Amino acid sequence: MHASPSPVPRTAGALLALSLTTVLAFGSAPAPSWAALPAAPDSTAPARPGSSAGPADAVAAQFGLSPSAARDLLRAQEEAARADAEAAEAAGPAYAGSVFDSSTLRLTVLVDTPSVAEEVRRTGARVEVVPRSADELDGVVAGLDAAGPRAGVVGWYPDPSEGAVVVETVDGASSEAAALVEDAGVDPAAVRVREGAEQAVPYAEVVGGRLFRTGGGVCTIGFAATAPGEPGFLTAGHCGTAGAPVESIPAGASGTFQHSQFPGSDGAFVRVGPGWTLTNLVDDQAGGFVEVTGSQPAPIGSTVCTSNPYNGWRCGRILGRNHTVSYPQGTVHGLTRTDVCSGPGGSGAPFVAGSQAQGVTSGGSGSCVSGGTTYFQDVNPLLAMWGLELVTS
Repeated sequence: MHASPSPVPRTAGALLALSLTTVLAFGSAPAPSWAALPAAPDSTAPARPGSSAGPADAVAAQFGLSPSAARDLLRAQEEAARADAEAAEAAGPAYAGSVFDSSTLRLTVLVDTPSVAEEVRRTGARVEVVPRSADELDGVVAGLDAAGPRAGVVGWYPDPSEGAVVVETVDGASSEAAALVEDAGVDPAAVRVREGAEQAVPYAEVVGGRLFRTGGGVCTIGFAATAPGEPGFLTAGHCGTAGAPVESIPAGASGTFQHSQFPGSDGAFVRVGPGWTLTNLVDDQAGGFVEVTGSQPAPIGSTVCTSNPYNGWRCGRILGRNHTVSYPQGTVHGLTRTDVCSGPGGSGAPFVAGSQAQGVTSGGSGSCVSGGTTYFQDVNPLLAMWGLELVTS
């Protein structure tokens, strides 16, 4: 009789994102880098399908135009793009960009040399002279890029109509912008500072079965949940300790482990920052989504499924509840055992029975090639312990 392999947490490389002190305490080998995993399928598809309307219909609806006006606008833009390319060739180094007016459907080509303007007009383009060429403005942008970010400075961009680079800041941060310009060594006359901008953030969706990065590795989002006034998601506790930062993949939206328990139990709540949108969805890894409508526990013998980009959508049965599992990193109590296969990168992945959330992947043994056993941490005890509410709509 062959002994079963020891169960391990299903992070990238068996143990991912445990704190250094935990790793040392249990004498575990260093976890391989998450980057060593095979490339995951693209998980950036929007959680909800967009409109099936064509481009002209979408433009008409968005801007309140008639269908014929929307078609005229799109045709004019196509013609303007072709005219712009011809005018840019005629202007050569004097070319400073162009601006299309969607109200008048007119293109204006910008040049920085008056003597070139007439030559560009021969192409049929309307021409204006501005102080600096596109190459000069790009050089200013490159200088600011090299000087690095500054607190309160939210970004910068070339404005060809002004012939200047606009540096945007939050209110009261103009001095930081001035310091950036000085450090960059660019011509201050080529820069305009504008206060009152908002700080931009990456956008990401909380969708079960998608990956996030933490502590040099990757884990999987389980289910969207909220604490009072605090949006976030559930995942495995061994993915990170309280206070550890996370970021979405690939967008880079940020979050923080607010609650985490491992060993003992294996669950965590990640509080997400601006830029995340909560959903009640689980990615089926085939272009579709399962809606989560509750968290009613399924009886032993019920069919359950789990999802993560590395192993796909996998289903099996609940074999038992309230299992105590001894991992090399510590003992976890109260887990549910299944014959669903999983593997590295799957930690925190959602388990569902129909539309009901069941738990988040803790660990297991075997693989999706040979078959195996996977354990999940039940959702409801985590919700109760931290006063969370599962997102179900």
